[in-house]
Formats: sequence, structure tokens, C-alpha cells
Amino acid sequence: MTLRFFSAKDRLPHLGPYPLERLTRKTGAPSLDGTPPFSPLSFDKADDPASIINAMREHQAMLDAIRHGLINKAKAECPEDPQERANHLKAFGYFCDAAMVGTCAFPKAATLKTPVTNPDIEQLAEDLRTRQTKTLAAGIDLIMADLRDSMNAPPTSIDGHSHAIVFLYEFPRDPAADEPGAGWIQDAQAHRACLLASETAIVIANYIRLLGFDAKAHTATTSDVDLNKLAVASGLATVEDGALFNPYIGNRFGVAAITTEFELAHDLPLAPMAEQDKGKTHGLAWKLGKGFAKNAQNFQRYAKRRFVDGEHPFEKLKRVDEPTTFIDEA
Repeated sequence: MTLRFFSAKDRLPHLGPYPLERLTRKTGAPSLDGTPPFSPLSFDKADDPASIINAMREHQAMLDAIRHGLINKAKAECPEDPQERANHLKAFGYFCDAAMVGTCAFPKAATLKTPVTNPDIEQLAEDLRTRQTKTLAAGIDLIMADLRDSMNAPPTSIDGHSHAIVFLYEFPRDPAADEPGAGWIQDAQAHRACLLASETAIVIANYIRLLGFDAKAHTATTSDVDLNKLAVASGLATVEDGALFNPYIGNRFGVAAITTEFELAHDLPLAPMAEQDKGKTHGLAWKLGKGFAKNAQNFQRYAKRRFVDGEHPFEKLKRVDEPTTFIDEA
């Protein structure tokens, strides 16, 4: 386990685990020139049937199918302060294990000329029309009915959207070739990040619609927007040598986003790495983790542990041959 010198218990939830407040930012609208073009992710791994990516495929299609939906006709009571709204939504993003969350004015330059759609959605639609659901899980019929309604809903526009929320999910280390389970989880980093980011974006987009405001989620497989440009606009990445780069994570991450009419406070875009003060961003505070959860010692998950062993050292717990049983003698 990594030794911690400082506690992060007093850190506000919307600030997240990384010290983003220590980064230098630029005022004014971000320049999106030179941003690498967004390329959709494919969950088709036919050349490797044993890959976990194939098991993720249908779940990602289901998420993409419900990224938009009906809007509550009655506006809910919620904070009027755009900063408080942004803080609340960021806090939930971090509760869902996002590494970083950023907000921005939705730049129209980030709109894709031709939206991208997960090709697996069409197969999912056919399955919903023809497949008999076989499960004893409570409420599954209602869930499937909601999914069918989403699949049959007409396409929606983002023309009235003026704000965006971006969720960044970092990659853990790559599995070593000789560790247990490595064979079927190799090359799944981008897909893992996509799935996790999609879940968070789609849940929060639905929440905003329940408040009575239009919102639509955008994923690495189905999107109306260029996610790379939104990552830059929301202050989560800069463009370095033609590629997206985050000061603490580098280029090992995936993102999903929400565009919405719900008014939010905006984060400023990052200054290029050449203009970042390394003493402030990666100095002693970063090395020791002074007041934030992530630091130079622990930011790379599983750096010194096998995935099969889990994050916590259960192997150090004392074990017994027979299970212990609590008996209430009262």
C-alpha cells in the first residue's frame, strides 16, 4: 500500500481526486485548431472471440440506445446558481469514479457534420423485436419496455444546446502478458473507459431531462459531437504534438460527454504544457498528495499489484479452515 502523508477528507466532492485547481488556465474561448479528429470506437473483435470486448458489445449498444429520451414537461426545483449546478453534477461524476469532470460552453465547431452511430444498435433493435426475455429478475419487463421506447423514439437535435459536461476516465496500467486473465482483457483499455464514461454520461443526461431540461449523451461509439474538441474546450486536455494530452494522466484516457440547455458554470481551457508551472502542478504538493486523493505515488492503479489480486491486500488477512458463524444467544 502507498503511504499517505496528508488526508483528503476535507476536499469538496466536486473538486475530484486530481488537483486540477493547480493547473494554469487561459481566459477566453479555447482554440480548437489542431485538435485531432474524433474517431469512433468499435466493439467488433471478431478476430479474437475470447476477448472481453465481445462481452461488452451489447451493453454498449444498450447504453447508446438510451442516450436521449423524453423530457419532463414540469420544470423541477433546482439551484439557480450555475456554479452550484456544475458542482452538483461534477460531484456525481466523481461519485461514479470519473477521474476528471469538466464543463464548457458548447462550441458549435464541435458538432460533427455527420453524427456517428453504433452499428450494433440496429442488431439490438431487431433482438428487442424478436427475442423472448428469459430471466426472473424483478422489473426486467419494465426495463426492456423502456429500452424499446427509447429505440423507437424519433431522433433528437442538439441545436438548442449551449452547455457541455465532459467525463474523463483514465486507463489503469496495461495487463502484463503473463498475469492471470491477461489474455482476454488485453487491448480493452479504450473500451473499458468508453463503457464506464458512457454509463455516467447517460445517467446524468437522463437526470437533467427529469429536471425538465433537454440533454443528450455522446459516447465514443455514438455521438453528435467531436469528443476530442469537447475535452479541450472543457479544460481536461491540451493538444501536444498533434495528440490530446492531460497534465496528470497523459494520453491514457477515454471520455464521454453531455450537451444540454441546462445552464452551467464553465471551466477555463488549459494552457499548453509549455506554459504550465511544473513546480505548482508536479511539485512537492503533487508528490505528497497534499489535500487531494491522487498523487505521484498512487495515481497509477495496480502499478504494483496484479489485477487478479484486487486493489486491497486481502492476502494479508488471517484465514481459518472453517467459516466463522455469529450466534445470537439472546
